Amino acid sequence: MRKMFVLLVCALVGLSSCEKYDFYAKFVPEVLYYEKDKVENADFKQTTLAAGVTQWTVKARISAPMKLKEIKLYRIAGGKEDLVTTYNDLRLTPNVFNLVAAWDKITAETTVKIVATDNDNRVTARNFIIKVTP
Repeated sequence: MRKMFVLLVCALVGLSSCEKYDFYAKFVPEVLYYEKDKVENADFKQTTLAAGVTQWTVKARISAPMKLKEIKLYRIAGGKEDLVTTYNDLRLTPNVFNLVAAWDKITAETTVKIVATDNDNRVTARNFIIKVTP
């Protein structure tokens, strides 16, 4: 009986010292761009505007299993990176944020960069290139 008690105590001590495994802790935020109503192609990361068109609506699905903390939207043109907007009031947002941003006056190749940060401070950045037909 004493051996059983010692064995039980050892098992409880051993199990209590184990870290809690969080399955979602290994996943970083994900940024997927899309053209129509939803993500059709996970590799969609560039478009070419027809001649005379100077507008494009950037659509992205940003998700994180550990909830989103902050999203930054940048515009890169002519080697200059400008912060367009920051979304940091994401308290009520669950794990997914759908971003829709209209861009105009696009006359040269422009890169849209989205930087997403989750509640565990893991960061993902993904670019989308808008090319212009000469």
